[in-house]
Amino acid sequence: KMFGLNNALLAAVVALAISASNAFTVAPATSISGTSSTQLLMSATAPPAQEQVVASSTMTPPSSSASNLPSQKELLSKSNNLASGAGLSISDLRFNGDVPKTEADEFIQLTNGGNTPLDISKYYVYVATTGTQGPTYYFPKGTVLKSGQSIRVYTNQVNMATGGYTFGSGKAIWSNNGGLAVLKDDKGKKVGEYKYKPN
Repeated sequence: KMFGLNNALLAAVVALAISASNAFTVAPATSISGTSSTQLLMSATAPPAQEQVVASSTMTPPSSSASNLPSQKELLSKSNNLASGAGLSISDLRFNGDVPKTEADEFIQLTNGGNTPLDISKYYVYVATTGTQGPTYYFPKGTVLKSGQSIRVYTNQVNMATGGYTFGSGKAIWSNNGGLAVLKDDKGKKVGEYKYKPN
């Protein structure tokens, strides 16, 4: 009996030992929602993905303040392509005179539309009907036009009331069929032109 009791006691001790051993055995990691512990570890230690920065397409609205660009008037006054005395213009042209044959009373009229007196010494006006420089009149030294003043250059008359200037031509110089007059300054830059034609 003692032998049988001892065997039974020994079997119980062994069974207890085996049970205790199983209690401390680490089972292989099972997946959590399909993710292994190794994957979880890598996921936990992986650096965060860098955020991509996209430039905004929104444009800054234009300023509503006044422009500091020069006005058109200022640009014209500073242009190197303009002749000096740009206030001067051809304001009238009588191409069909009353004087028979010579039409000596033809005239071209110039006006100073500027606000200040204008020295037009050595300025010249000429007939350009054929596309080339025809009969030409050069203003003498000391010719000054006051603001708003007009003068005339006659084909072959001297009228002191309008300046006393004349081409001195014995025949008509302005075509009755229409043509072109050109005005240039003392440096040869064009100040203006005047196209005309019969009514």
